[in-house]
Amino acid sequence: MRILLVMLVTLCFSTSASAQSIDIDIDIAKAQRLLALACSDAEIDDAEFTESPVVQSQISHHQEFGARFSMENYLLGLRAMSQCRTPEPDAFRFKALVEQRQLMETAINHLARNRDDLIKRVHDNLLPYAPADMAFEGKAIIAAASFSCGGFSNRGIFFIDLPCLAPDIEGEYEAIIQLITHETYHAMQNRFASRALVAKEDVSTDIQAWDYMFHRLAMEGSASFVGDMRNIEGDGRYAEYSRDVAQRSFRHLAYNFQLLGILMEAIGNDPARVKERFPEIYALAFDGSFGELSYFTGQQMTAEIVHSFGAQSIPCLLAQPPENFALAYHQALADGDNLEKSEKLPSSVVEIAGRLSKERTGSTGLDLCLKRSK
Repeated sequence: MRILLVMLVTLCFSTSASAQSIDIDIDIAKAQRLLALACSDAEIDDAEFTESPVVQSQISHHQEFGARFSMENYLLGLRAMSQCRTPEPDAFRFKALVEQRQLMETAINHLARNRDDLIKRVHDNLLPYAPADMAFEGKAIIAAASFSCGGFSNRGIFFIDLPCLAPDIEGEYEAIIQLITHETYHAMQNRFASRALVAKEDVSTDIQAWDYMFHRLAMEGSASFVGDMRNIEGDGRYAEYSRDVAQRSFRHLAYNFQLLGILMEAIGNDPARVKERFPEIYALAFDGSFGELSYFTGQQMTAEIVHSFGAQSIPCLLAQPPENFALAYHQALADGDNLEKSEKLPSSVVEIAGRLSKERTGSTGLDLCLKRSK
């Protein structure tokens, strides 16, 4: 779900047999440091930034989009900002720290004042859907220079774009909570959930493609459910965008379910061309350019599974092969006590999930998750 505040979430985790524990912190020091440098005429110590894992992670991600996102340009931006100049090129949008310094400071201070509330609400969103024995520590580091109006993770660090959210930080607050919830749940999933058979770029067979589609359906659907954007309050630009996208997708949710079936069938119809065709098939389901339609299909599936089998069925299912998520939804619908927006899965999707389950293990542990969670 795409964004506007740059905030990075650094996450470190551990699991143990002890009681469930979820701790989240917010560190504003990185953003305050950049604000202090802006228009200060201070000398820039290159090593402070070139040796920073946070800066390295940010640049590593941005460089996927062009050579201008280099460490050299980051340092040039710092020096220009220190001298109260907007750098050229300004790949990392230091401009906001020079020309909108007060706005940025106000946004950072607002988040700092509301830190305890933000932490509590993210914690409460996550708690029911974490494994009962998970110990989790997450740290959100507010960052103040980034080109991306959206959240992304790299090397265990999660970024949100503060320059985009700063113009109406109060109107974005609810969206920020849900955004952090969504992305932090992904970080938690990385510790307890099953893995796809291969990375997206390595998909070359129908089995791998179906597995990857089911995997993303479960991962993104559950994260979208936990960090639900449909009814957030706030009139900020990002809040309005996120709410509108979610509400629009839920208005045509029946179409989203049918689209999933069409795409899964397309994989099987031409298995010799899976490697060639999979990037486009995947994009139609999950890419932001097309509205991330299958995020919301998976969100409704998660809601129905929780409705039938309880919150702890979700982490249990996510630890299973990903087709179990679809099979659990199919079972949830069969009990007749269904949520309004829940649509039947196309028969082809159920058949593909059953085939993967049978070929993978014969006995998947699906029933254990559902019985244990009732």
